[in-house]
Amino acid sequence: MPTPNEIIQEIHELLDKRVEGFTESMPSVQKKMYAEVLAIAKDLDTYADGKIKPTKNNVLKIAKIKQRLNEVVLDGKYYKELNKVIDTYEKITTLQNAYFTAMVGQFGVPAVLAEIQKISIDITIEKMGKEGMNAGVINSVRDILNKNVTSGGKITDFIEETRVYLTDTDEGDGALKKYAKTYVTDALNQYSAQYNQLISDDLGFKFFRYAGSLRETSREFCIKLIDARKTGCLEFIHVTQFSELIAGKICGEQIDLNKKSGLPNGMKKGTNVSNLYVNRGGWGCNHQFYGVPKAIVPKAIWDQYEN
Repeated sequence: MPTPNEIIQEIHELLDKRVEGFTESMPSVQKKMYAEVLAIAKDLDTYADGKIKPTKNNVLKIAKIKQRLNEVVLDGKYYKELNKVIDTYEKITTLQNAYFTAMVGQFGVPAVLAEIQKISIDITIEKMGKEGMNAGVINSVRDILNKNVTSGGKITDFIEETRVYLTDTDEGDGALKKYAKTYVTDALNQYSAQYNQLISDDLGFKFFRYAGSLRETSREFCIKLIDARKTGCLEFIHVTQFSELIAGKICGEQIDLNKKSGLPNGMKKGTNVSNLYVNRGGWGCNHQFYGVPKAIVPKAIWDQYEN
């Protein structure tokens, strides 16, 4: 039987693999989207100086872009990958069950978890389906085109603005890849985090371990917590320490805080001791708080908090 740490590793490998699998085809799709925009740009009526004429004919041409981009993005391959994301929710549930079983043996699963899984799946389908993709990416492309037509922008400026928005550049990922990666990462990790919190609360766990792989984009909050676990400075986090964490205090060190929110950089606005389990390091965070029973925590540590 796998150990709890091995199961945690399997959970994170599953999450990372699914996000990578879903987004790996996005750069090529973005290029196709950009090609559609270029095709329309060639047909636009312009003045001699390269400015786009604000004509009815041009507006009608722009109006077609939404349907054409939907056809490029939302094809059979896209929905096949989306179905794999949906199937991942059940796999997360199975692995989380295995983790807590390895920790405490048989336990009761609250009925509400089935509803949380169903709601999570429904929201994912909504956000990553046609309506969500239009709202998250495609409508913005149409708006860029419409703005340049109605304001008489230069055709070269309009093409460059669209290129930067749609395709991967030195400045960052294109809009489609960024949207898909951020949403799928958050959706799957938040579901896993909700599961952790509910079962941990139900079992009365007061201690947690912070786990997950570090990336180039990992925030200081996550880097420091992962390092603190490895060094033993904060291998086990008591629930009463959550207030210190959201204040940016880790192992006696103060990390940088966002001036507006007063929270560690990258954390979602409104994160507090009650929802830190789920919000964790913020948007795109791939780390989790895993509840652990008192029995595996050194007595010197739990004595400190129980007293």
